[in-house]
Amino acid sequence: MKNVDVLFINPYWSNLGESIEHLGFGYMAAVLRKHGYSVYIVDAPLNGWDNKETIENIKEYSPTIIGVSIPFQEGAADALQLIEMLRPTFSCHITVGGIYPTFEYQGLLNDYPKIDSIVMGEGEETIVSLIDALKNGTSLSNVDGLAIRSNNRAVTTAKRHLVNDLDSLPFPSRDTLNFVMKKFNFASLVSSRGCYGRCSFCSVDGFYSSFGPKYRIRSPENVVDEMEMLLKKYGVHNFMFNDANFIGGSGRGADRAYAIGREILKRNIKCEFRIQCRANDVDKELFKLLKEAGLSRVYVGIESGSQAQLDRYKKDITIEENLKALSTLNELGLFAKIGFIMFDRDVTIDDLLCNIQFISRIKKIFNKGKLGYIYPVAKLMPLSGSAEKNKLLKDGILEGNYKNYTYKFKDKKINTLYNFITKSSSTIWGIKSKFKSDKEDALDWTRGWKSWGE
Repeated sequence: MKNVDVLFINPYWSNLGESIEHLGFGYMAAVLRKHGYSVYIVDAPLNGWDNKETIENIKEYSPTIIGVSIPFQEGAADALQLIEMLRPTFSCHITVGGIYPTFEYQGLLNDYPKIDSIVMGEGEETIVSLIDALKNGTSLSNVDGLAIRSNNRAVTTAKRHLVNDLDSLPFPSRDTLNFVMKKFNFASLVSSRGCYGRCSFCSVDGFYSSFGPKYRIRSPENVVDEMEMLLKKYGVHNFMFNDANFIGGSGRGADRAYAIGREILKRNIKCEFRIQCRANDVDKELFKLLKEAGLSRVYVGIESGSQAQLDRYKKDITIEENLKALSTLNELGLFAKIGFIMFDRDVTIDDLLCNIQFISRIKKIFNKGKLGYIYPVAKLMPLSGSAEKNKLLKDGILEGNYKNYTYKFKDKKINTLYNFITKSSSTIWGIKSKFKSDKEDALDWTRGWKSWGE
């Protein structure tokens, strides 16, 4: 047997299209190793393993802790099945972490006795305290940032606040990067955590604001230091920033984005990078500089072409501002991938017509090959921790349970329409073909990177 202090598992997810590097595990592994603990990271989706294959490939290890990641409820069923399958082989402590279990700890601990604890919020400091307690035989009730059982009830220990200075964290361990590079040819980075927005459908806001500041940033020098390290150590030229919001608004956020671009140029780092941001963060001069530094593609959370829907989503933006942002991206020659939520609980036929017109309008804005595919029947998901889920619950119209929340549309005609187009493959593909761009336009967000000669 191979003894290891912590074995992290990114579990199989049947509905996951493609998996990328798990930076959450990378950060926790780096912190654990800094404290002298051994870590092994298992990434089932990257290896193409189902739950049975995952068990088969880790049975030679003898860990003190197994940590399982469940970021969102869509992957919960597969992850929970894995946890049930772990127990016959492993008698160690099993902990679970992510946005989803942070908000659904009561149901998970009540229904799944094989889960011993849940990490509430960020895990870097909590996982070290947890392994310390298990090694020393001290009570888990003294470990801040956990949900555990006490007298057969799910309880939480003292709240652990967020890491104030992100620069103080070591760069994440890159155990799976060589494999990712061979498969996708890019490395992921996180230059900030959280978002300043208040979108009703997003669980990121609720997650971070529950434990401290809703938006924190790394310094430009620290971010580019990591890029430079990845270039020198792993030969990385392509970078995917997985920040929920890379720009971070006007003022301090935009100033930092400018500084990152200038720092990349100053160090003469030859690279391509992609970011996510809000439409109101798209400033022509800023994005011109970022493009010069290597920016190639931008994921923009547009979400709707109906002002009523944008207001319901608490996007704090107008349709014209969205169009201006998209026009700016096209003018600069940047590829745009658009987040779009066609259906929500209160959607009307007028909303749908506005959305169809909006999609047709933006397709005319972009030059050939510069607009990603827009999925036209996306439904707002009531994610755990989101304002929308809480509102549906308060209004008494949330259906299902913590494993699979759902709802019916207010307008019965919308229910009929949505059920028809999602169940009829011929219809849905007909709708897709109406909006779908050329094959070049529809390249996956993780594909199409520039090749660099060394």
